[in-house]
Order: sequence, then structure tokens, then C-alpha cells
Amino acid sequence: MKVSINVKIIKIIVRISLVFIVSILFIMSCEEEPKTGINSLRFEGDYYLEIPNSASIKSLVAGKYFTIEMWAAGNSSSPDIARTLFMVGNNEGGNEIGIYQGPYDSSLVWVYVDDKLFGSFNIPNLDWRVKKIHYLSLVRVDNFISFYFDGTLRGMKSISDLDLDIGSSNMLIGADYDPPGVNSNEGNFWYGYIDEVRIWNKDLISTDVEFHYKNPDKLTQHYSNEGLNNLVGLWRFNNEESEVMPDESGSQNDAYIRGYNSIVYWDTFGVD
Repeated sequence: MKVSINVKIIKIIVRISLVFIVSILFIMSCEEEPKTGINSLRFEGDYYLEIPNSASIKSLVAGKYFTIEMWAAGNSSSPDIARTLFMVGNNEGGNEIGIYQGPYDSSLVWVYVDDKLFGSFNIPNLDWRVKKIHYLSLVRVDNFISFYFDGTLRGMKSISDLDLDIGSSNMLIGADYDPPGVNSNEGNFWYGYIDEVRIWNKDLISTDVEFHYKNPDKLTQHYSNEGLNNLVGLWRFNNEESEVMPDESGSQNDAYIRGYNSIVYWDTFGVD
């Protein structure tokens, strides 16, 4: 009889333990987990990102080699003014480097270099009003500038008197500066999505550009740790932030959220 009672007591204890464990697991599953897996920022013309002027950015722009890469999509509207994807100015309020969605025409991309229009590109089959992610890349090799869209070379030219000097200008994503003055009169805001921005202090060759377009998620697999040292800025937008987008390149070029709206819009649309 005593053995039977002991067995029953053990069974009761086991059942109580199981109930306790299940309860703990249930409570843990109900706790809010960190928000991860964000793929892109959605811009609606009321905020932008500012990367403060730094020695590494000044050296990058003034150097003989650099590459700017980004993934972006527009929204359903057709703008009557250019909308800014990327811009860095100069001390006269000009546009040393700028990448824009051109106005009126939804297949248009404008690229500025050295405060001059480098190219007005009508991209075949491009419609910024369609929710589709696109890859853009601007590459400098000495005095040669090349612009790629969706992995294809769209324009290349030599600029004999090329002299890029950003002075004390900040770098902007999703807006630009307008004269007069430096770092003033923000406008031409982006409407749409920006998924990832990378800045290199090296020129990516055409095969690299094509590979990145086709494999946007393989950055750390395609390059060794030593190869990633050439990154001056990397903003992936894969984790929700409220004030600062950390620079994952290790160069400390963090991007600060600026604008008229304290709310930042996060979206899972983009590349993984």
C-alpha cells in the first residue's frame, strides 16, 4: 500500500512539474520579441537620413576610386520635381554627387557629378510607380564615372576636370540640400522605399556590380573580412531603429533621422 501511495505522489509531482514548465513556455512565447527582419525604410516625404561630414567621407569623395550602391523602389505617384535617393553637396550649396528619380517621366533617373548633370537616363521598362526594387550603382575610376541600373551599364564618360570637394557638406539619403549656403534648405524628398546603401572606397568592376544586383543578400559571403574593409558606409535597415541607423561598416558613419515627422516607417518589402 505504501509503495502504491508513493507512486501516486511521484505521478502528481511529475504532472505539476509539466504544467509549470508548459506555463513558463507559454508566458515566454507571449513576451514581445525584438523586432527584426525589417528589409527597408518607407519614405513619404517627411523624413530623411543625414550622415554627418567626416574625414572618411571627404577622403572617399575626393579620392580616385569609389562605389555607391543602393536598392530602392518608388511609389505610385509621378512627381513634378526630382526626388532624391542620394546626395552630398559642397560649400556653395551645389550638388557634388546626386542620384534622383527624374520629374514627370516615371522611367527617368538623373545623376549629378561635380555639380553638373552627368546623365539623364531613360531606363527601358522602368516605371517608378510600380512597387519593384531596383539596384543603382555609381562608380569612379580616376576621371571615369560609370552609372549602372539593375546591373547594366547605362552610362560612362571621362570628365577631364573632375574635382570633387564636399567641403563641410553632410551626406543625405532621401533628400538634398539646395542653395544658398551649405547644409541648408532640405528638399526634393524621396517617396518610396530604400532597402540598403553601401559606400566603398574602391571601384567595383562590372562583374561585381552584376553579382551584387543578382545576389543582394550575399555581401558577407562574396567578400572576405579583408575585402569588407573597403566599406566606408553600410546601412542595411534590417532592424528597427528610432533615431540613428548604425553604420555596419565599422567606419562610424551613422545615419541620423531628420525631418518633420518623428515617426519612421518600416517595411518588410525589399531584399532579404
